[in-house]
Amino acid sequence: MTRKHTPRTPPLRALLTVGLPALAACVALTLTGVLDLLHAALLVVVAGTTVALWRRLDDGEETPWPDVVHDRREGARNDVSELGWATFTRSGAVGDRVLRRVRDLAADRLAERGVDLAAPGGPAAAASLLGADVVHGLTTSRPVSRGEVHRWLDALDAMPAGPHSSAPSDAPSTARPEGRPER
Repeated sequence: MTRKHTPRTPPLRALLTVGLPALAACVALTLTGVLDLLHAALLVVVAGTTVALWRRLDDGEETPWPDVVHDRREGARNDVSELGWATFTRSGAVGDRVLRRVRDLAADRLAERGVDLAAPGGPAAAASLLGADVVHGLTTSRPVSRGEVHRWLDALDAMPAGPHSSAPSDAPSTARPEGRPER
């Protein structure tokens, strides 16, 4: 980061514009008897030092930091963090962004089995796979609790494999790796 160079007043000019008036004030205060010679000289030194320091200070303008390049990748750490903060609203209900993602996931999983919730017979076909309460929750716009979303995800995990699914139909849906406890 580079600083802007501000032109400074030449030292001789600064000495003349500050020193001469201070010296004149010193002479005037000494001749009128307001200050003795020592205190008048100290006043000139203090005034000259104060002005010199004041002129050396930065004028307050700073060069802005360069913009940070954000590499946005799907599933990146930023997405996980943002999703974590967007999970719940202030009232404790599940946030709209999380609901949208869960509903998209449900639509994708149902589409793998040839079911479309927007089709005329879609909700009935989805209810046979997921259950009527899960389909009702997925299609309404009311606030949803954490427990309801857990039930939806469990129902999606337990859904039987369809004709277009890549998972074998005889594999158990709740299989866990060895040594891993069940939650």
